[in-house]
Amino acid sequence: MTVVLSGVAADTTNVSPVPSVDGDGRFSYVPIPERSRSATVEDSCYGDWWLADGYTAADHLEEIRPKGDDTLRVRGDELADWPLHHDPNFDAATYGERRGAYTRRLLELEAGDVVAFYTGLRRDGSMHRYLIGYIEVERVYDVDAMEYDRAVEVLMDNPENAHTKRWQATGEVDSGLTVADGSDARLLDRARRISVQRDNGHYYLDAELETRWRPRHSGDGTAYLGGVKQAHLLDVDGEKFQSDVVNQL
Repeated sequence: MTVVLSGVAADTTNVSPVPSVDGDGRFSYVPIPERSRSATVEDSCYGDWWLADGYTAADHLEEIRPKGDDTLRVRGDELADWPLHHDPNFDAATYGERRGAYTRRLLELEAGDVVAFYTGLRRDGSMHRYLIGYIEVERVYDVDAMEYDRAVEVLMDNPENAHTKRWQATGEVDSGLTVADGSDARLLDRARRISVQRDNGHYYLDAELETRWRPRHSGDGTAYLGGVKQAHLLDVDGEKFQSDVVNQL
């Protein structure tokens, strides 16, 4: 049994300002923007995505960048009406991923393993990486390797997956797609900071968590969390990991 640590949700790449976390760890999960209005049948938008403080995501955000760069900047009423890429979906325990460095790790998971999710949040003007939730895996599908008809069957079996909603809008199955179908999921009540920031401005897994979760390293022997968020395979039992999270270490 093992865990994949996966970087998700809106942060500096695609929204401004970055969602916040308070001193008690209270936060709101804000998904990234969908790539275009016509790319999905998703009906949840930033203007109706309610946060813990009673305001919507659109009330807090000044700008979204749906393509993750400066080629498209959306503000105001258009922002409020822009659809979310609701992925992961904790209510439905489903997660789709296309990034190769992520999908390679997801495809190593088996039933009972865990995908843990972290994101960038700001507190008092300072950014860090925070654990926000997890999905216990029932099955992982290599959708990219399937014939179209079989891929559609998998998507239809996961109707709340954000990539299913893309397929429903376009008739096209996203290239590179892997889908993790969960038996259980939890969006945390309190975000848990997991990073330290080095002099280069980038983020790395906290030393205590390195010891407890034993990430399989590449490069310089440390679990690099970004810059651009990275995925890591953790050599830790899924049940132990969930216990760590529930008990907040």
